[in-house]
Amino acid sequence: MPDNETNAEVEDKVLQVLKKIDTTITKDAIDVVHRLRGKPKIDQNKKCPSIIVRFIATNTRNNIYSSRKNLKSAEFDDPRIDRVFVNENLTSRKKHLLAQANQKRIDLDWKYLWTNNGRIHLRKNENDAVITIQTEDDLHRIK
Repeated sequence: MPDNETNAEVEDKVLQVLKKIDTTITKDAIDVVHRLRGKPKIDQNKKCPSIIVRFIATNTRNNIYSSRKNLKSAEFDDPRIDRVFVNENLTSRKKHLLAQANQKRIDLDWKYLWTNNGRIHLRKNENDAVITIQTEDDLHRIK
């Protein structure tokens, strides 16, 4: 990532990634896009700062978020784009709760943990019921 990267260049990179999920998406669907500030990179192999994208329509955001699994097998023209993650922008409380839920998932050897619309969900196996985590008490009840 060049130090003088413009928001337009960031938007073009975002569109390249998003087209792997939804080929019909255009710049008109994006309200705001920018990189978060990061520490200056000394090594070119270090991770670039994250990019925040806000969409005009909530349904566009939901479609992108629900289709993000398609990025696992996506190939990009830009060799600097290696792996892409699409995550929700959670509050600090929810991030902390998500980290706790992830540790619980690891400890109990559960398979699934995800967020959707700011809610944290856990599932032991593919056929088990989904458990929604809203508080730390919800985590303590899981055995």
